[in-house]
Amino acid sequence: MLDFYIGLSASLKSSLVIVLVLSVVLVVLGQKVKKMKYTDIPSGFVLLSINFVELVNNMMTDYFRKYWKVFTPYLFTVFLFLIVANTASLWGIATPLSNISVALAFSIFAFLSIQIAALVIKRPKQRLKDLSDPHPLFLPMNLVSEMSTPFAMGLRLFGNLLSGAIFGLIVYGLTSWAGVIPGALILHPIFDVFFGVIQAYVYLILFTIFLSMAVEE
Repeated sequence: MLDFYIGLSASLKSSLVIVLVLSVVLVVLGQKVKKMKYTDIPSGFVLLSINFVELVNNMMTDYFRKYWKVFTPYLFTVFLFLIVANTASLWGIATPLSNISVALAFSIFAFLSIQIAALVIKRPKQRLKDLSDPHPLFLPMNLVSEMSTPFAMGLRLFGNLLSGAIFGLIVYGLTSWAGVIPGALILHPIFDVFFGVIQAYVYLILFTIFLSMAVEE
C-alpha cells in the first residue's frame, strides 16, 4: 500500500491527503453537532460550519425543489473538496486540479452524475425523449452537447488553476528579483485563496445548473 502511494504523482497524493483530512474533520464535526441539544448555542467553528451548510441548503432548494435533500450532500461534498484542493498550495502540497488526469476525472464524474440522476428520476424513456427534443434528428447533437459540457467544466478547472499557478510564479519571480518580498506575500493569498474559492464556486454553480436541468420535471 505504501509503495502504491509513493508511486503516485504529487497531485494525486495531495488528493488522497485532502480526502482523508476532510473525512476526519467532517466525522468529528458531525459527532459534535449530533450531540448538541436544541437548547445549545453553537459557537466557533461549529457555528461557522452550520451557517455554511445552511447557506448551501438554501441555494440548492431553489434549484432542485423537492429533490434538494438528494443532491445537496453530494454537491456540497464536491464543493468542499474543491475549496480545499484549489487552496492546497497554502499548506505546502500540490494543487490536485493542476493535474490534467484529476481534471478529466472530474469531467467523467460530472457526466456520469448527470446521466445517472436523469435516468433514475425521469426514467430511460423520458430521458431519451428529452435528448431528442425538439426532433429525433437532434439526438446526435444533443448527445455531443451532453458529453462536451462536463468535459469543458473539468478542463476549465485545470486551465484556470494551471494558468493561475504560472502567473503566480511569474509574479513571484519578478518581485523576488526586484526585492519586493512584501508584494509577493500579499499576492500569494489572493492567487491561492480568492481565485481558488471563486473557481470552486463557479464549478458548483455550473454543475448544479446542468444537473437540475437534467432532472427537472
